[in-house]
Amino acid sequence: MHFMNKKRIFAYSFVVAQMLILFALIFLSNNLFSRFQPQTSLGYVLKVLGAVGLLASAGSLRGALTAVPIPKESGTLSTGGLYKYVRHPMYTALLLFSAGMALGSGSVLKCGFFFALLAVLYFKSRFEEKFLLVKYANYKEYLDRTPRFLPNFR
Repeated sequence: MHFMNKKRIFAYSFVVAQMLILFALIFLSNNLFSRFQPQTSLGYVLKVLGAVGLLASAGSLRGALTAVPIPKESGTLSTGGLYKYVRHPMYTALLLFSAGMALGSGSVLKCGFFFALLAVLYFKSRFEEKFLLVKYANYKEYLDRTPRFLPNFR
């Protein structure tokens, strides 16, 4: 199998894992396994922040938007908007939304899914950045000054 085809299959496996975890967070019953006191107010706030972050970061990417962690040929490096604060604001927004789903549900299982999504997005971002370093000459400088998921407000 051609090297790039293997990379593309690996890239799609991140997307499938991400979608399966999000599906579980959204559609599985909150009554599975042990429960803790749902943090509904905090859950709503995190879900709204996540949804707004998804829309804002998707708007910044425009035609370069893809779920697959291989940049589009026609894409350009986005370093403005939310991308000024974190390298992967869409992943941050997904994590905020997922944390809201987990905390708002009161389900320990859903909290576990949140941590699984965190792991998938971490490794997906590392995989993606290998391609971004090759495609964009100034990505290394951007990578050095901009945090991965959590903004640095110093």
